[in-house]
Amino acid sequence: MPEKIQQQAFPTELNELNRRVRMIEVKLDKLEERILSIEKFLEQLENDFRIQKDVIEKKILDLRNEISILSEKIETLNKKSEQFATKTEFQKVKMFLDIVNPLTSNFVTREELETKIEDLKKSILKQENKI
Repeated sequence: MPEKIQQQAFPTELNELNRRVRMIEVKLDKLEERILSIEKFLEQLENDFRIQKDVIEKKILDLRNEISILSEKIETLNKKSEQFATKTEFQKVKMFLDIVNPLTSNFVTREELETKIEDLKKSILKQENKI
């Protein structure tokens, strides 16, 4: 009878080992699936990263182009600014326009002008006689 006990114990241990091996195989299959999904996810991330990198590089190039265009425009404005009127020149032109402005200036008649000239002549002659 001792032989039968050993024979029954051996298949039980074999069954237990088989069960453990199957569990390990299932775990390995799950781990492989996880690894595959992680690899796919990493590939997708790499693709997304490349796309974003390309977009950012294009934006940087566009910004560089815009900056160079703006710097050229600034240079032309600086060159043209030398031709602009200064504040004093502008004020002189404004003063002359105010003098000639028909809406604000007073007109003189010919007679008034002639009498004013005569008066000035007389005052000059008087000053010359006093000297």
